[in-house]
Amino acid sequence: MADRNMSNEDVCIKTGLSEKTFSWILENGFCEVSTFERLADAVKTNVGNITLPDYNNVENCIEFIRDDKTATVNFTQGRYISKIKKLAESRPDECQIIVINEDGSLCAHIPVSWIKISPVREVSEQQREMARERAIRNGFGAKN
Repeated sequence: MADRNMSNEDVCIKTGLSEKTFSWILENGFCEVSTFERLADAVKTNVGNITLPDYNNVENCIEFIRDDKTATVNFTQGRYISKIKKLAESRPDECQIIVINEDGSLCAHIPVSWIKISPVREVSEQQREMARERAIRNGFGAKN
């Protein structure tokens, strides 16, 4: 804001945020990613320049609005970061990386339809053994 000679009021007008909300964001350093994006657009910078670079982020987050088609994801775990990077490269119309932070975490937009909640299926030792035997009978797996 200082580099662009902008006051809090200027930012509030450009983002549609109330003075009270904007003050709270400045005081606490937290807001939704979509709000960070609006703030970055208002001061003509990228999201990474206004997030807290010294914050040791370990949070993974998926956020979306009901009935919306796009979700915002934030990942700090390498396996998710790698997956998002590959998807952004292979499917740029569906997956866009918004920012890769100095700590390596990233923020991206993905289709809500990609979000799945699938608990690990719990099976007993007997069920596991029966599945192993079926696999051997069908030519899969090693025989002991």
